[in-house]
Amino acid sequence: MRQLLQPGDEFIIEAPGWPQAAVMAKALKVPTHTIKRTEADGWRFPIDELRAAVTERTKLIFITNPNNPTGRLLSADELTEIASIAASQGAYLLIDEVYAGLEWEGERRPSIAGIYERGITTGSVSKALGLQGLRTGWLICRDPDLVFDAVILRENSSEIMNIMGEVISEIAMRPERYDAAIASARREGIDNLEKLDQFITEQPLLSWVRPQGGLIGLVRLHLTLDGEAFARQLLADPYRTFLIPGSAYGEPAHIRLGVGGGELVQLDMGLERIALLLGCA
Repeated sequence: MRQLLQPGDEFIIEAPGWPQAAVMAKALKVPTHTIKRTEADGWRFPIDELRAAVTERTKLIFITNPNNPTGRLLSADELTEIASIAASQGAYLLIDEVYAGLEWEGERRPSIAGIYERGITTGSVSKALGLQGLRTGWLICRDPDLVFDAVILRENSSEIMNIMGEVISEIAMRPERYDAAIASARREGIDNLEKLDQFITEQPLLSWVRPQGGLIGLVRLHLTLDGEAFARQLLADPYRTFLIPGSAYGEPAHIRLGVGGGELVQLDMGLERIALLLGCA
C-alpha cells in the first residue's frame, strides 16, 4: 500500500475484512471505498458493488481469500471476474491468502498472481503453519519492478532483516515438511470446526455462517449485550476466557471464534465458559 498508493488515488477494501488495511489507508490519506459483505448473504463478496465502485482513479483493490474473518471463499470464477473488473481500469488487485491451504469446502483456490498480470498474492507462515513468531511472509507478482521496489522499501523501512525467520520459514515450506504440516493443521482444524459448529447449533443465543475456509468465523449473539460487552464479561472472573469482539471488524453484534491450535488451545474449556456466561445472560 505504501508502495502503490499516492495522493489522488483511490483504494477499495472489503468489510468485514483485515482491519489494518483501512488504518494504513487513513495514515496515507488515501480515499477508501468499502465493499460491504453481509451475513444475510452468507458473507458473499458482492462483485456488482465492486464493479460500480471501480473508477479510473482506483489504484489498488484489497481482498482476503479465505475471507478474514468470516471464512467465506471466493471461487475460481469469482476471482477471474474480480480480476476482469480490476483490469478494466488497470488497477492492482491484492488478495491476501494467509489461510490458504485450509479450505473446508473444495480445493485450494488459484492465486490471483497467476490469473491477472497486476495481481498481487501475499501469504505468511503465521496461520496455516502456526509459525507466528517468525513474522515471515511473501509477496508474489508478475511485475518484477513492483517486486524489486517492495524489497527496497522493506529494507529501507525495516533496517534489520529477519534472516533467521526467513531461513526457518524456507525449511518449513519444503514440500516434505509443508505437506505434513498442512495435513496436520487440516485434521485439527476440521475436528475443532465440527465441535464449534455443533456447539453453536446447540446454543439458542448463538448463530453463524459456517466458515468455508480458514481458522476463524464470526458468531452472532442473540443478546441485548453487544460483542464487546460480552467479551469483557468473559475475560473477567470467573470465566477468564479471551475472544475478540466483532466490533474489531465493524460487526458489533458478533464475536470471533477460532478453531486453530489443536488441543493446546483448550477449546472445550473455552466453550464451557462461553456456555456458562450465556446461561447467565
